[in-house]
Amino acid sequence: MHRFHDTSLNQTHMETKQLSAIPETMLIPLWAKATETINNGGLLHDETAVEIFQKLDYDFSKFKKATMSQVGCCVRANLIDQETKAFLMQHPDAVVIQLGAGIDARYQRLGMPAVTHWYDLDLKETIDLRRQLISETEKNTYIALSMFDYQWIDTVKAAGKPVLIIIEGVLMYFEPQLVRDFFITLCNRFDRATILMDMLSYMLVKHNKQHDALKKMDKEAEFKWSVLHTEEMEAWHPKLHLGKEYFMSDYTQGRFPLIARLAYRIPYFYRHGNQRIVRLEIE
Repeated sequence: MHRFHDTSLNQTHMETKQLSAIPETMLIPLWAKATETINNGGLLHDETAVEIFQKLDYDFSKFKKATMSQVGCCVRANLIDQETKAFLMQHPDAVVIQLGAGIDARYQRLGMPAVTHWYDLDLKETIDLRRQLISETEKNTYIALSMFDYQWIDTVKAAGKPVLIIIEGVLMYFEPQLVRDFFITLCNRFDRATILMDMLSYMLVKHNKQHDALKKMDKEAEFKWSVLHTEEMEAWHPKLHLGKEYFMSDYTQGRFPLIARLAYRIPYFYRHGNQRIVRLEIE
């Protein structure tokens, strides 16, 4: 049986000033999902995000003009949600792990699916905050580790069940060689696994100051990694295969500003300026 911490959401105005640069970025998708839910925007519904949003002591008003990020975060989360649902329809007994989970409530948003187990992993400073905001359960527990501390692989493999690895809003902050080594390690350690991840717009690498929300953060986090063609990753290891890819501008329901919608009609910008959702298969 898994040990879990029971927490309460009665505490209000929790401090976020102690968060370092990359963990602080998790507040952008939180704001995006809560705003979408409060406004009944239709791209995503996340009551847990609203509860957390209302309890954190943070100046979210600085993001109010970040329309691209607000819409983009919800489209990204919804596409990963839909792929997760499809995987769990095929593998209801799966073990799921979210790497760099932040304070995302995907397990709750998907109705707390009856998987073998669902792990949410992040750095200790983030997990300490997460435990104050979202209660662990018997089937959903937290791991306070770096995703590059590969102890978690033994944990998820132990059950001998199909494995789904979710990596959202994380990889773009790390050096290309570290990301490549990470995927090589996964391929070497897993016989089979499915990976759901987002791919940063290629033109934003090293241009975080042009990002409508990230440039408003108190601490600077740099965009370091993307690839222009996801198929390039298949050359990293013979077991790594591209399963499916979504270009996010196709799923915004017309919510991006007009100038962006026009820009995405240009083939160069569609390829270079689009964030993508990617399903990779290790097999």
